[in-house]
Amino acid sequence: MKKLLLILVMSVFALPAIAQLTQTERDFAISYLKATHNNIVETVKSLPDDAFNYKPKEGGWSVSNALEHILLTETAFFGMAQGTLANDESMSENDLSGKDGVLIGMLANRGTKVKTAAPFEPSGKWDSKAKMLAELEKSRTKIVEFLSSTGADLRGHITTIPVGEVDVYQIILIIAAHSQRHTFQMQEVLAEMNAM
Repeated sequence: MKKLLLILVMSVFALPAIAQLTQTERDFAISYLKATHNNIVETVKSLPDDAFNYKPKEGGWSVSNALEHILLTETAFFGMAQGTLANDESMSENDLSGKDGVLIGMLANRGTKVKTAAPFEPSGKWDSKAKMLAELEKSRTKIVEFLSSTGADLRGHITTIPVGEVDVYQIILIIAAHSQRHTFQMQEVLAEMNAM
């Protein structure tokens, strides 16, 4: 009986240590968020208005539209992450960490075109590039600060999105990968404009 009790006590103390993010995972996500943020800023900050608002000849989004879409989805995804953490029913013992790289590759890849949902369509919510970049700075700072300081079990809380089950840590990775995807889109639009 004492052995069984000791095993149960050890299991309770071992579980949180297993479930917590490693420092490597935390550092990677923070670096990825910062790098993708910097790429957006470098792509956008010095663009004149005509380049910022240029729409491709074959249709599609301008750089401004893509940036607005990034902002809209980033807010929604971070809200989803926080909501998933707050939901006790989202707790799971499934280890989804093996999908991290697959999710990043799938979301960042521009080879597969995807139609966005209506709430994430750009509509001109922000009236200037400066305001959009300030909003992005605020959003990324909030996410990085959360990731840097949280003790929450980001791997143990799972939700389902159109690409399948993901844990909260992966939602954070998706935020960065999604913005990388649309930074590539911005660069494609600018390349078309510059080739004219």
